[in-house]
Amino acid sequence: MNKIIKIVASCLFAASVASSVSAEETRPYLPSATALKGVQACQTLATKNNWNMAIVIVDRGENVLASLRMDDALPGAYTGATLKATTALSWSTSTGNVLEFTKKNPQFNQFPGLLPIGGGEPIFSESGKLIGAVGVAGGYVEHDEECAKAVVAKISEK
Repeated sequence: MNKIIKIVASCLFAASVASSVSAEETRPYLPSATALKGVQACQTLATKNNWNMAIVIVDRGENVLASLRMDDALPGAYTGATLKATTALSWSTSTGNVLEFTKKNPQFNQFPGLLPIGGGEPIFSESGKLIGAVGVAGGYVEHDEECAKAVVAKISEK
């Protein structure tokens, strides 16, 4: 009887490991090559308009997948871009929307690392799963937002 219980337990364990591996293989993620294309889209737009930007794209674990500080962008722009990306990721919405929310609920400004200024956008998979975020800083807020949206548009292309 003990031997049968051990065999059944081993089979159940193996099945659970196999199903978790299968789930990992099918969970959507943001490939680094795709993130690089997003950075290039923002860089192209910024260069065309003489904007000096820092661009940071993070995955769903807040790991930087791709980034660029353009030659004449201020060093602090990179920090701002990183904070905008992590804010957009944490809130699953644009940092412009976070700004509107925190205006009405200022107590939320106490969250460490929060940067509710336009220029951060979440990145979703085709199936609607949050897979990362982009933050852009270095220009006027409107320019940061335009560049961030260019990144999302490029990443969303099929």
